[in-house]
Amino acid sequence: MFSDNDKISTRQIFRLFVFDFIGQSTLVLPAKLAAVSGNDGLFSILIGGGLASLYLLYLMRVLRGMDMDLLSFMRQSLPVWVEKTVTFFLIFHFIWMAGYGAYMFSDVMQRSLIRGESYTLILALVLAVAGYAVSGGIESRARIYEVLFVVLFVLLFVMFLVAARDMDMDYLRGFFRAKPAAVAGGSLPVFFCLSPIFLFLFFPAYVKKDNWKKMGYAAAGALWFAVFVIAVLYVILVGTFGSTALSTMRYPAVTLMSSIHLKGSFLKRLDAFMIGIWFFTLFAFVSVFLFYGKELLQKPGKCDGKPAGKKAGLILWGLTFVVAELFRYGEWKGFFINYLCCVAGPLLLVLPAALLVIGKCRKNRRAV
Repeated sequence: MFSDNDKISTRQIFRLFVFDFIGQSTLVLPAKLAAVSGNDGLFSILIGGGLASLYLLYLMRVLRGMDMDLLSFMRQSLPVWVEKTVTFFLIFHFIWMAGYGAYMFSDVMQRSLIRGESYTLILALVLAVAGYAVSGGIESRARIYEVLFVVLFVLLFVMFLVAARDMDMDYLRGFFRAKPAAVAGGSLPVFFCLSPIFLFLFFPAYVKKDNWKKMGYAAAGALWFAVFVIAVLYVILVGTFGSTALSTMRYPAVTLMSSIHLKGSFLKRLDAFMIGIWFFTLFAFVSVFLFYGKELLQKPGKCDGKPAGKKAGLILWGLTFVVAELFRYGEWKGFFINYLCCVAGPLLLVLPAALLVIGKCRKNRRAV
């Protein structure tokens, strides 16, 4: 039987992180990597996975020093002005990440399934459902993704096997041609797509302390499972379309799935069925950032069902809606990329250790 104690298992952590990693990465990375490093984008994926693994080890080390989740540590150990400043940045970051995910979700749905429908209407419905899902807490989300995991990824790997039969091996002969700088540069988008691993610092609040060590193994397993899926998909896409054509596509994974036809299949819209994988993963991506944004906005001791919790949810929903609308204009996408590279990336690297040091120093001064 399911318990209802707002706690999740390490197996559920693995599956939550897989959903957070897979959605946007499989949609946006292949074309970017093909444009930057051609076939050698495969090595960029592996390097990006290695960088994300090092980042996870760093977060695990910081977490041991905090001995509690990030939100509790900030509220208990940091000066008020530091806590509020960091909280503001994280909420700002989570809104932009959720908005980007909502934009991709709505854009894929409009382009692939219901062309001609209003983007704004689709976006509003997506965020409304995501807001409802967030109100159920992390445990209910974890249960849903645990059930969906096997069905979706078994189906995905079956489609990979079917798609692999149509690959042109001539397209796969162009490895080791890109410059090392290009391969290294291609690893950065991979790292940013795996950056939701930062949310690892929030998970101790939802996991029994006896399982904290296993929690790290679950996150690492999810990370490399995602890297494996991205790498396999990339090889199939290059082998099917070639790196030159791949670099010009908007959502090559969706194009690949729409080109698969099973002999004797009773599914007339197999592409629509397969795109459901990206619907669930992008929905998870949007929901997770809305969830933690709401946690940051709420005051300690306030539950989701109280007015403060509802107000926080409405504020996040509205701001995320505005951000997702802005992404329809090209200049805002450029702003987002610059923000990730120049602001969010460096801050997410420095913040965990800096907060730990500030909290420890403040604790030592109190003890004197």
